[in-house]
Amino acid sequence: MALQTYCQSLPKVELHAHLSGSLSDATVLSLIRTKSQKGADSLPASAEVTIKRGHQRTLEECFQVFRILHSITDSLEAVRTITLDVIQEFASDNVRYLELRTTPKDIPNKMTKKEYMNTVLEATIEAMKRNNITVRLLLSVDRARGVEDAWSTLQLAKEYLTHDTFGCLVCGLDVSGNPHSGDLKEYLPILQEAQRSGLKLAVHLAEVPNETETLEVLSSGLVDRIGHGTFIHPASGGSTALHSIVKDKKIPLEVCISSNIKSGTVKNVVDHHLGLWRKENHPLVICTDDKGVFSTSLSEEFSLCAQTFSLSESDLHELCLGGVDAAFLPQKEKEKLRQEVQKELDSLKGKLVSR
Repeated sequence: MALQTYCQSLPKVELHAHLSGSLSDATVLSLIRTKSQKGADSLPASAEVTIKRGHQRTLEECFQVFRILHSITDSLEAVRTITLDVIQEFASDNVRYLELRTTPKDIPNKMTKKEYMNTVLEATIEAMKRNNITVRLLLSVDRARGVEDAWSTLQLAKEYLTHDTFGCLVCGLDVSGNPHSGDLKEYLPILQEAQRSGLKLAVHLAEVPNETETLEVLSSGLVDRIGHGTFIHPASGGSTALHSIVKDKKIPLEVCISSNIKSGTVKNVVDHHLGLWRKENHPLVICTDDKGVFSTSLSEEFSLCAQTFSLSESDLHELCLGGVDAAFLPQKEKEKLRQEVQKELDSLKGKLVSR
């Protein structure tokens, strides 16, 4: 197989995917037209043009997409649609296990946080029945919304842990949002309570240079996985202190190459910090972040990584299995998933055309 086809065939694990940002252009256009037909006036006039630009979108247009997504996902019907579509799209890309993260929405007269999450969870169950994929959910804490809102999200996540139907689906808490907003140190009590409750923690860290904040959060011992981690390694703008903690604790990094390049936090693919950590055999998971906004797929991210860093077939297989190891699953479920992924990988051995 050629590289792109081979990467499509790999049984992949996606651990850093934001629900709304993962919407395909086709789904977004459909929702825009539905909303327009209902006479909505909250959409930018250029919304369709921006979406149709796809791979050609500028950084500013990518930010416009986020605003468009916010405006078209303001009904429970739309929330159900996007959840079904996103999971189906990941399944079509041969993603075998998906951890989907989303910030619960509270929109007056339209939905409460609980109604939003119930709709996402119900649609997730339906999507898993339709597709060959296992999905788990992380509730997202947006650092730009303040500590009070974060406590509310945590309380909702704790409620789901003992829910008869949804209990097995909610596996953790994601901390994300604009890295220039708020101070993560203020959220440490929330993370401590989440950990005590049995929730795993994936935290966006060092997306921008901020050693003081990053060091304090990492020193807490609360972080199970790091989102991005762009400015942690000394050779990518981090420090020895940050590097030592991550290395000593073997905290997996969720790496989102296209997202980092298009967001401007990394200049080019060759300089991406993934290369630095790979040389040290550190746990890494290839992810998409916002596959719709940044016009990519997990297969494309694997292919880009393979081309840039001259990865072999065995390297690609190790990355797939590394995703399993970093998943927020109970040990028995993780072992079962690993066996399934390994079986598929074995069937692909020797089929990658040498480059």
